[in-house]
This record gives sequence, structure tokens and C-alpha cells, in this order.
Amino acid sequence: MKILKLRFKNIHSLRGEHEIDFTKSPFTESGLFAITGPTGAGKSTILDVITLSLFSRIPRFDGKITNTEIEKIGSVVTHFTEDAYAEIDYQCKDRFYRSTWSISKTSKGKLKDYNMMLSVFDEESMVTGSYIGDKKSMVPAANEEIIGLNYEQFIRSILLSQGEFAKFLKSDEKERAKLLEDITGSQIYRIIGKKVFEKTKAK
Repeated sequence: MKILKLRFKNIHSLRGEHEIDFTKSPFTESGLFAITGPTGAGKSTILDVITLSLFSRIPRFDGKITNTEIEKIGSVVTHFTEDAYAEIDYQCKDRFYRSTWSISKTSKGKLKDYNMMLSVFDEESMVTGSYIGDKKSMVPAANEEIIGLNYEQFIRSILLSQGEFAKFLKSDEKERAKLLEDITGSQIYRIIGKKVFEKTKAK
């Protein structure tokens, strides 16, 4: 998976519309870069935009993001704003995808139910093509299938949020081995090894 662009509006403390284009300088000229800034600058928000737009979840909160959770936590959507969205453009193999999470309020200030959408788009024209999923229940599962990782695997292997890296390093050998198997798709070799052992033992 290669992240191309992030677009978001009124997520956490970052009011207004923002775009981060990883296909342009200085990102294209740097093999490695850091997200830095003081507490509250919005570093974690950038990471949250990625998982929110893909899975409707963010690492700092347990479970799926629901209207009840948004209202109870008083976060995710910037205070005193009417709508919010998180959108990611990413590439897997030779195809380009756009996944979006969005929410808005009614005229009375109540949150409407959030929406999610996933589509294939043309990189040259940036024109959206066929929709893979236009129902919020379909989008996270479709992204999982395309990327090859579920939410838990994604945040532990691709997007290690604050504290998660130490947790990964301290996890036991079996848990790390299982995660690496899922990432690399090497489960077949464990199965073959088990069969060889059983056959040798039988002989």
C-alpha cells in the first residue's frame, strides 16, 4: 500500500480544510521524514485521518466511531463546526483507490449518521470511476481485502501510533509471529512444516 494524498476537514483540533500530497516535493525527495510539533499541534490527527477514512476507527479510541461516541468524547469533529470529513487516496499494486469518511449536522445541530465511500479512480485525471462500496458497512471490509490487513494488523504494522510501537516490541513471540505471518502471507510455510514434521514422526 502506498498513500498518495490525505484530505480532511474539521477533524479534532485542525479546523478547516487541509490536504497533504505525498506525490509532491518535499515528500518525493525524502526517503524518510518525521511528523513533529508541540502537543496539540495535530500530529496524531494526521494518523487518525488515515484509519478513520479506511476503517472508521482511530487508535486513540476503542471500538468503531459512532455518533454516540463522538458526542460523548467531544472529539473527532472539531467543536462548533457543521461537518467533517477524512479522505485518503492510496495505491495497491496498479490500482488507485479513494476512501472517504464524512459526517454532518442537521439544522438543529444534531449529528447525522456518518457515511463512507470507496471508489477506484484514475491517477492522471483524478476522476472517480467505479464505486466499490457506497455503504458504510461495506467500506472497511473492502479496504481490508484490498490492503490485505485488517484494522488491528494495520495499526500494528503500518501505522504504529503513540505507545503502540513499544507494545509491539514487548508482545510475546507467538503474537509477533502471527502478525508477521498475516503481513507476509507466509502461513502456508508453517502448515507445510507441520505436515512434514507429522509425516516424519509417523515414519
